[in-house]
Amino acid sequence: MRMFSRALAGALVLAVATPVLAQDDNTQTFNAFAVVMANGHIVRAGEKQLFVAATLEGPLFIETDEGPQPAGRVGCAVSSKIDQSSRTTSASGACTFTAHDGATAWGELDCAGYELVGCRGTFKLTGGTSRFEGAIGESTLLWRPTAHELKKQLDGMTMDNVTGIVQWRDFKLKGK
Repeated sequence: MRMFSRALAGALVLAVATPVLAQDDNTQTFNAFAVVMANGHIVRAGEKQLFVAATLEGPLFIETDEGPQPAGRVGCAVSSKIDQSSRTTSASGACTFTAHDGATAWGELDCAGYELVGCRGTFKLTGGTSRFEGAIGESTLLWRPTAHELKKQLDGMTMDNVTGIVQWRDFKLKGK
């Protein structure tokens, strides 16, 4: 069991030599982040209400004592509601992590925060394929957008291209 957990964490770091810290015999804890581009559509859902459907994609990195190490790619599909009166936002979605060898892991996110600032919430890893099969885990999730590009579409919807960082803090990973 411990060997599987270490292999799983190692797969996320793509064989980084620095070991992940063990919480117990089969749980590993680490931090990760992705530098992403988010593309989506913004739809007005009320006078001061917006709904955003977007994808976030980019390279994934695991933090180690030797600095960030490439671990593959992440892609997330996210829906978000924005209240323009209070400037608050809430979001939920799902992500897939893909290692360079094609092994995948996936999970779900929920977060809340403020428009243009980002959100904080939880991420729950629910499984995977290949060496990630049977993996479960959870972490704190942070989404911090950095730049926006809005374009008016022919149908009146707005396309939002956003760069930013998604962080997974204190990711507790458990193998089968």
